Order: sequence, then C-alpha cells, then structure tokens
Amino acid sequence: MERSGIFIFPPYQNTKSRRLTRRTVLQPATIFKPQDGSLAPEIHFPLQTVMVPDRPPYPRFVNRFDSREILLVVDGSCVNNGRHLREDEAPVGGCSFTFKGTPSISLDPPPTPITFPFLGLQSQEVSGSIAFRLEREGPDGEPVEHTSNRAKLRAVIAALQFRPWDAEGWRSVVILTDLEYIVRGATTWLPRWVKRSWKKPGRSAGKYANRDLWEELQSRIDELRTRDCEVSFWLVRAGDEYESRFIARTKEAARRAARVSPGMEVEKFTKLCGIML
Repeated sequence: MERSGIFIFPPYQNTKSRRLTRRTVLQPATIFKPQDGSLAPEIHFPLQTVMVPDRPPYPRFVNRFDSREILLVVDGSCVNNGRHLREDEAPVGGCSFTFKGTPSISLDPPPTPITFPFLGLQSQEVSGSIAFRLEREGPDGEPVEHTSNRAKLRAVIAALQFRPWDAEGWRSVVILTDLEYIVRGATTWLPRWVKRSWKKPGRSAGKYANRDLWEELQSRIDELRTRDCEVSFWLVRAGDEYESRFIARTKEAARRAARVSPGMEVEKFTKLCGIML
C-alpha cells in the first residue's frame, strides 16, 4: 500500500502552462446549479465515506443527488490588501482549501483541523483543510504583489492539483467560493479577456490581473476534462439565505495562513500533492 501524506513538489517554472492568446480555442468551466436551491452546501454535499478496493475508506463531500460529484471549498485572505493599511508594507496572502471533513454523528460537526504543509508535516496530522502562504513568485518565476483575489485564485489551483480527482472516479468537481471574481472569471470573463489579448478597454486602462494564474487554472480544467472530469463553480455570497459553515471555516484557515510566523513564507510557486488522503 502507498504511503499517505502531503508531498511538496519542487518549483516548476520550467513546466509552463499553455499561453492563452486570441487564437486559443477556450472551453471555460461551468456554473454549478444546485439540484435543490434551498439546501446549504454542507447539506447538499454531506460528508460521506467512500469505499474502494486497495485503499482504506476515505471521506469526501459528495452530492446527495449525484454520487459521482464532489465539493471542494476554497478561500483566500490578504493582510494589508491593496496596501490600504500601510503603504510601505508588502501585502501577505494566505490560501486554503477543504477537501474532506472528520466523520461525526453530530448534526453540527466540529471544524476540520487545519494542516499547514510549509510549517513541517512531521509534527502535524494531515487533515482535510490545507492552508499555506501565497507564494512571492508566480508559476512563471516572476515576482508578484499579493492581493485577496490572487490568494483565492491560487487556492482553486491548489485544490484541483492536490489529488487526481478523476482517478478517484469523480466525473465532476464543484468549487465552492464566495468571490464573484473567481466564479465569473473562470466561467464567463476569461474568454473575453483572452479575445482582448488581456487588455482592458481604453488606451490607458492596463491589463487584466493574474494572467499567470488564470492560465494555470485553465490548464488544470482542461487536463481534468480530457479525463472525463468536469469542473464547475458555485457562488455562495455572504447574505444569501443560508450561511455556509464550509466557507466560514475555510476562510478562517486562509486568514491564519496569512498571519502565521515568517517561517510559512514561500518564495517559489510550488505544487502540493496529497497521497492516499
């Protein structure tokens, strides 16, 4: 049986994602439409134990109406976002995603413990909530300024890279977030940005931000699609008819990642890979 745990892959600036240009034929992700819009995400995707040969049972958030669809929860945070607090102090981003919970008979299960991979895994038990600092460099090796939008976008990429979701047998992965920038960007805006060569309207309007991460995300979406696994996005905003504990707890993990000790800082864009988790 394989050894389980989180493995940190070396920076891979030499393995670049496909560049998205005006000639690119782009098929974006889709928007998730709940089968029952009255259900909160944690009710729509209850924690279930998955039984498969050749490995121990493992928990996943599985759609109660579709047994081959799972939920991943993502969030990001940024201290001094936009340098609003201190102009001379660089913003610090934190990213997090939750891919499983702790089985419980309680109707209000306890929060999933948080694992911080870059603080050293020897002293931590790997949980279903992963949190890490946003890297100082993008996947192309270029230095980047941290923002809240970038932290959340990075969390989506990390969640989709973390496991070979298609190999687990899932035919659909739903990304849950409270940020419209992520959902609309991945499903609607990205093709428009690409057609405009990433240029905003107007002569001096500049370019759309985070091109490197959007290209990285689209590459992962395309990769999963070739393996018959679709990616969709579910937007649940604060103030909706139900408050999602999933989002609140994942958001707290991202905030902690942004605020923990300097030992958490990550310079190079790095891939986290969960094995037998």
